[in-house]
Amino acid sequence: MPAASVTPRYLLEGAAYALEQCGLLLRDANVLYRNGSYASAFALASLAHEELGQWKILRKLRTEVFSGKRLTIKDVQDACGDHVHKQRAGAVSTTIMADTDSQLGKLIQTFTATAREQLEKLRRQMERRIPSERHKQRMSALYVDPVPYVDPVPGGWNRPVEKITQAIAYNDLQEAANDYRGQYDRYTNLETHKPDDPDFYSALEQWTGRPTLPPT
Repeated sequence: MPAASVTPRYLLEGAAYALEQCGLLLRDANVLYRNGSYASAFALASLAHEELGQWKILRKLRTEVFSGKRLTIKDVQDACGDHVHKQRAGAVSTTIMADTDSQLGKLIQTFTATAREQLEKLRRQMERRIPSERHKQRMSALYVDPVPYVDPVPGGWNRPVEKITQAIAYNDLQEAANDYRGQYDRYTNLETHKPDDPDFYSALEQWTGRPTLPPT
């Protein structure tokens, strides 16, 4: 017997719940940050980015189903099961921190036409790299793990409390909050954004029990 197909309504609900969860995680991350728990705040902000990515992925899947494509629960699970993929889907803002001695810093100081091209190339490379690095960093923000010996550097332990500084946590929270803010506006101001995707925003509008998002 073939697996049952998911409906546009099912994917609409999942997308809204993912965006709601993004807001809740950011709210809790902010509380942790203000209490000095920078590693835990960073980890929750990274998870919020994943939920934002899932909101976008499920919206895309809904469009495909609405257009006639058949998808099952397994298809949805596969689409939402890759952490790095969700990070990439959720990332809109990219905070670039550069000092004057770094490659990026020198490009900014010597902003010629050639440097502008190099800067754009570097930005694209960072956009591809950041989701996987953010996932790795989130793992290092959660767990005490052994660090292997690499000659001549001795081994040791990864300590989240040392690994994630206040600056790192702040920048990740800012990125996640900025990205969430844009989607929050789309979710709460339906009439403004309805021309972008009439069916989706009409369906949200007709869903009287849709979740109320945590404020930005």
